[in-house]
Amino acid sequence: MDLFGVLYIPNCLLVILFFLLTFYLYGRRTFGFFSEYGIKYPKPTAFLGNLVELGQKGFHGAFFDWKKKYGDCYGIYFGFTPNLVTGDPEIIGEMMVKSFSKFTNRPLLFPTDDYSANMLGSAKDEHWKYLRTVLSPSYSSKKMREMVPLIENAVKTLEKNLNKIADSKEPTDVTILFSGYTMDVIASTGFGIHVDSQEDLDSPVVKNARKIFAGDFFLSLQGLAIIFPTLAKILNNFKPVPSFGNMNYFIEFCKELVAERKKEKNVGRKDLLQLMLDAQLEGHENMDKKTEQELKLENVTDWRTKRGLTDIEVIAQCMVFFLAGFETTASTLSYFAHCIATNPDVQDKLCQEIQEQLGQESPNYDNVQKLTYLDMCMDETLRLYPIAPVLSRECKEDCIIKGIRITKDTAVFFPVMCLHYDPRYWNEPEKFNPENFSKENRAKQTPFTYLPFGGGPRVCAGMRLAELEFKMAVVQMLRKFRLVPCEKTEKKIEFSNAGILKAKNGIWIKIEHR
Repeated sequence: MDLFGVLYIPNCLLVILFFLLTFYLYGRRTFGFFSEYGIKYPKPTAFLGNLVELGQKGFHGAFFDWKKKYGDCYGIYFGFTPNLVTGDPEIIGEMMVKSFSKFTNRPLLFPTDDYSANMLGSAKDEHWKYLRTVLSPSYSSKKMREMVPLIENAVKTLEKNLNKIADSKEPTDVTILFSGYTMDVIASTGFGIHVDSQEDLDSPVVKNARKIFAGDFFLSLQGLAIIFPTLAKILNNFKPVPSFGNMNYFIEFCKELVAERKKEKNVGRKDLLQLMLDAQLEGHENMDKKTEQELKLENVTDWRTKRGLTDIEVIAQCMVFFLAGFETTASTLSYFAHCIATNPDVQDKLCQEIQEQLGQESPNYDNVQKLTYLDMCMDETLRLYPIAPVLSRECKEDCIIKGIRITKDTAVFFPVMCLHYDPRYWNEPEKFNPENFSKENRAKQTPFTYLPFGGGPRVCAGMRLAELEFKMAVVQMLRKFRLVPCEKTEKKIEFSNAGILKAKNGIWIKIEHR
């Protein structure tokens, strides 16, 4: 008998088993991180970490389950990467405000392309501070007042569409209705252009924007990058494949906007785009990293006087303004419509306030401040439906907060939606109750349990514009129309697995003439 033939198959099996075991152990190589620090965590899967649960339940669902099992503080793994999760308001406040210098940045969970790396939300340290300084004047009280006539034009078109829907007596998906409105507002206030998103239901701007947020996060390049970051870096070299979503359309769209504005002379505008172009220094529009390092930028003043904004940064902020502003406000208006359609007593009270406080006066930046109940309704909508259900920060140096050791470069996640539904902070948290935000109840709120726009110095830059366009639309809508449920109205809205809180089946209601 051939001894080699007898031993050959078992030896092959041993080699295969050895490689399989090595591969498996490699896929679990970082999974002892939290045990070392005594932090509880859900059992991770080799290579995937806890992405399986996230993929099955979404960002909005998985964190609720983990909170029930592990409490306010625990660890999770995105692929190999350990991340701390905390729903403790004291720790969140410490990181967002008191120890902000240690938690200035947001973690980048996947490789970035040139544009996503230069967006305000991705920028780090002095770079972020500089971008914020350039953009902040766009949201001053003076600028808000100047934007009112532009928003009014968009509201008029919204009214025309509401009339058509009411006349048809058919249910409508209000996510589509409000998407066109918010895109028109952004285009006119930020860039001085008319994109006609409300009149043209096939507007390429809106259609392409909706595609970015419609996909399953865990089937996207971002999801792949978390599991296999090296592969994602390789794929990212094959252009055009921006890692931060399929945004090729908006890259080209914003490039054209910038090029057209630069051709104009004495435009006289001071919108977002012009503020950014004014912040450029001649000859520095296409600065490379080597030249930037030679400038020895030490503070925001150096960034402003020695460097200025590059073209890539201008285009990146244009993309942020279009995409983030479009989807967040449109979604909030849609969730609000669902809330008041299913709570007619709230809708009646809101209509009464509008009539008593404004009469037939057109809404503007100043008079909508009188509408305290509208404020309460907006805040309660954002409590139930925070568009960003999870926020994050990155630790810059080893530290201990409330007895928890946090190591440098660790990403920390704040499960906003869990905080917003926590019965320790909210009475009947699943119920739509604007009284949660009455003057008396606001005074009782535990700080950092309500975070729809984030908190601290990195609070959402466009918050004031979002609130203004929301309120102006609601005032004009409720003056002439009543929102009511229909057979397609979901009692409990089902969410998709997008990276933001997005209604899976749309939001369907009926709109009637008053």
